[in-house]
Amino acid sequence: MQYVASDDVEQAIAAIASDGCVVLENAVSESEAAELAELVLSSPTRSPGVSGYEFVVCLMNHDLRFLKLAMHPTVLELARHQLGGRTEPAPNAFAWPAEHQILLGSVDGLVAHSGSDPGWWHMDSPMGQLNQSRPLPDFPILVNAIWMLTPFREETGATRVLPGSQHFRHLPPATQDALEGQLHCCAPPGSVVVLPNTVWHAAGTNQTQQPRVAVACNYQPWWVGRLTMDVYPIDREVWEKMPPEAQALTRHQLEWNTDFSGELTDTSAPEE
Repeated sequence: MQYVASDDVEQAIAAIASDGCVVLENAVSESEAAELAELVLSSPTRSPGVSGYEFVVCLMNHDLRFLKLAMHPTVLELARHQLGGRTEPAPNAFAWPAEHQILLGSVDGLVAHSGSDPGWWHMDSPMGQLNQSRPLPDFPILVNAIWMLTPFREETGATRVLPGSQHFRHLPPATQDALEGQLHCCAPPGSVVVLPNTVWHAAGTNQTQQPRVAVACNYQPWWVGRLTMDVYPIDREVWEKMPPEAQALTRHQLEWNTDFSGELTDTSAPEE
């Protein structure tokens, strides 16, 4: 796994081609990361993961300062490179407008509390939902940018990845155990790992006394809708406050049907 400067797009593209993922170091300052980590921990809408692990869903509805992460220019360029389609029409194929080819699917918090269990090895949706009797696509359908807002080290529960697994074209074994060849994405706060959904990965276990906080920004191509029951749309009143370039990335969410939903808790709601 390679670590590159946060503005080095070409080196990052080469690293993803080689290893399946890349870490952009110090993409935002540590002070900005600390501020955003506190915002994650104060956001009210939660969904449970493995023991000691929480997803904090739809952070934009809580605070638009998370746009600082979602709109990072290098991350957007890497998502476009991984997910974009043709930009010029051919006699037998039209081209979708380049400025609308990449969409923002979700911006969620990932919190590993002290003593959290290790995560299950997986590939991000929709790979796990596809017909497993056939090889999975050898191209990504989603790009996940996991922002490290607190220190990511092995002992804090840093994300585990298996470099080269983008070539396997099948799901990992259903295990939380260490896999041969796994690496931990260790980096200081403000760094981000860019991870296409062809790569096997899993959360680590937090062996410290402090929560390990991250934000996952998921990008998808124009032809993909709401991917899972645990992805929720931006509220219209929030969307209307966004700058135009962010509105263009999220307008599709306003039409999502959320009748099919996962388990949510609202920590801001008064107890009965």
